[in-house]
Amino acid sequence: MFDEFYSHGKILGEIIASSHNMRPFVRVWGPDVCPDMPLQYSAPDQIDFVEVNKNGVATLPEFDQRLDVKQIPHHTQNCYAEFLRGDDDFILLTKPQGNAPCMFMRDYSELYLKIAKDIGISEVYTVGTRLAEISPRGRATGYATKKEAVDLLEKNDVTLMKNEVAPYFTNVILGVAAEYYDMTGYRINSNHGEDPPYEDSVRQILEILEKVSGIGYDIEVFDEVIKDWGSSLKLAGSGTQPNDLFGI
Repeated sequence: MFDEFYSHGKILGEIIASSHNMRPFVRVWGPDVCPDMPLQYSAPDQIDFVEVNKNGVATLPEFDQRLDVKQIPHHTQNCYAEFLRGDDDFILLTKPQGNAPCMFMRDYSELYLKIAKDIGISEVYTVGTRLAEISPRGRATGYATKKEAVDLLEKNDVTLMKNEVAPYFTNVILGVAAEYYDMTGYRINSNHGEDPPYEDSVRQILEILEKVSGIGYDIEVFDEVIKDWGSSLKLAGSGTQPNDLFGI
C-alpha cells in the first residue's frame, strides 16, 4: 500500500495530465525489454546510477559499475507504462501502477527514449525526492546533464547537487538520454520530510518546472488532486514510514 502512495511524481503527473487534458497514446509493456521479466521480484542489491560532478553536471558511469544498496524486500514491479499527450508540445511518461523499474534500468530507459526521440523530444525532466539524504524542507535540489541546463536550474532557485551519486531509474534515464540520444536531462528534487500528499513540495516542483520548461498547471486542478489524494490516504490508513525512500 505504501509504495502505491509514496510518490511526488505520481501526484505531479496527475496534476499536469489533468491540467493539459492529456490522454494515453503509447502503451509499453515490460516484456519488450525482457521476455522473462516477472511481474514481481525481489529488488537487486546493486543498481544503476549517474554521477553528479562538482558543477552539478550528471553523466553515466561505465556500464559495469553498480551501486550497492539495501532495498526493501519483495519490491513489486508492474511492467506497464504509458505515454500521455495533449494539445501542447510535450509528452508525459507515467506508470499507472507500481514503481519505476529497479532492474534493467538502462534497457527500460532506451525503450522509452527511443519512442520519445522518434516523436521529436529533445529535453527530459524527472522529478521526485533526493535519495542521497533528507534534504532540508523548503529547498529544491537538482542537477542537469549540460552546463547551460545547470545554469537554468540554479537561476530558478534550485540548489545544485554536487559530487554525489544519484541512483534509481528516474536519474539513470537522464544519463542515458544525454549519452545516447543527445537529449538534455533535468532533475528537480524535493525533500523526504513532508507528509503525503506532499502539497508544498509538489507545488514547489511544479513552479520550478514551469519556469524552466514552460509546462504550467491549473491551480484548481492542483487543489482537487491534492484533496483526492489526501482522502485516499486517510481511507487507506497510509502515511510516512521510516526507511521508505521511493520516489517515482
